[in-house]
Amino acid sequence: MQIGILTQGYVRTDANAQERVAQVVELARMADEVGLASFGVSEQHFKFPTNSTGGIIAIMSAIAQATSRIQITPGAVILPFHHPLNVAEEWATVDILSKGRLYFGFGKGNTPLTADVYKLPVTDTDARTQESLEIILKAWTQERFSHEGKFFNIPEVALCPRPVQQPAPPIGFAATSIHGAQYAGAHKLGFMTGAVAADWEEADGLLRAYEAAWEKGRPVGSAKPFKFTSLLVHGHVARHMDFVRDQVAYGVVKYVNRFIEYKRIFAERAGKPNPTYGEQWLDNFDSVVERMPSVFGTPDQAIERLLRMKKLGLDRVDITVDYAKQEDLLECIRLLGTEVAPAVK
Repeated sequence: MQIGILTQGYVRTDANAQERVAQVVELARMADEVGLASFGVSEQHFKFPTNSTGGIIAIMSAIAQATSRIQITPGAVILPFHHPLNVAEEWATVDILSKGRLYFGFGKGNTPLTADVYKLPVTDTDARTQESLEIILKAWTQERFSHEGKFFNIPEVALCPRPVQQPAPPIGFAATSIHGAQYAGAHKLGFMTGAVAADWEEADGLLRAYEAAWEKGRPVGSAKPFKFTSLLVHGHVARHMDFVRDQVAYGVVKYVNRFIEYKRIFAERAGKPNPTYGEQWLDNFDSVVERMPSVFGTPDQAIERLLRMKKLGLDRVDITVDYAKQEDLLECIRLLGTEVAPAVK
């Protein structure tokens, strides 16, 4: 089982967004140097002073140039917020700059404010995401193509440049619902899920739903089937658990609380209100550590937790590295690469 890193470029009160963008690239360089499998950046908008990774394509392009072997994994590109031809061009370029290291992760978004700003009705996100993916795959795999659909009408064009990896880079769908797991499996995509507000049983259920859907699935267009599961978890590794708590507990709790709020809002907008969703996690760092799949603690504690995740059949665990000071984040990544990852392969 592989270990990857994901960050949202969290901006502490003793930092600023401008320096955090450069520091994210530094984190990726460290992950590359210590042999971790992948590095991802989350597309986040309008959340300052919380996150600084709205310009995901620029940041990942810099990471592609600053690293030499690590997989480049956006986590994830929110397709409904972009024109699919722009997405196809930009991420083909990242694949070129990284010499074929792109794993293209996409999703439909889970932030109410962002959806409102982009004037994107929740009821349109599924269909718009699906149509955008179809266009991106046509652009990547066909010398010339056209498209007529519900949201986009494109005359015959040719994409330049096309990605290094042909017919297309591996593709994963990011989701934390059974519906999302089934979508990924039914289209024979990779499945990028997360336990950011879920217990062990829920995480296992998502993976099983993906497996079941995969058996009867069909690829999208000319994309190659790509069976791969990754789980995004909270985590931070240091020499003592007291250090971990001091460095990241506040930020983790704030993130979990915000995620729960967003999920409740989207459920209500979709006509399926769930006002008690996630109440067991609210304002409770100990509950996150004890009841969620997560990677908090010393290297030995991290290994123990990751070996339990390995039994779920995961191909990779992506650990959210945020909230602490930059020197502590770099040390966390160093420990993961040098002491933890070799024990869980």
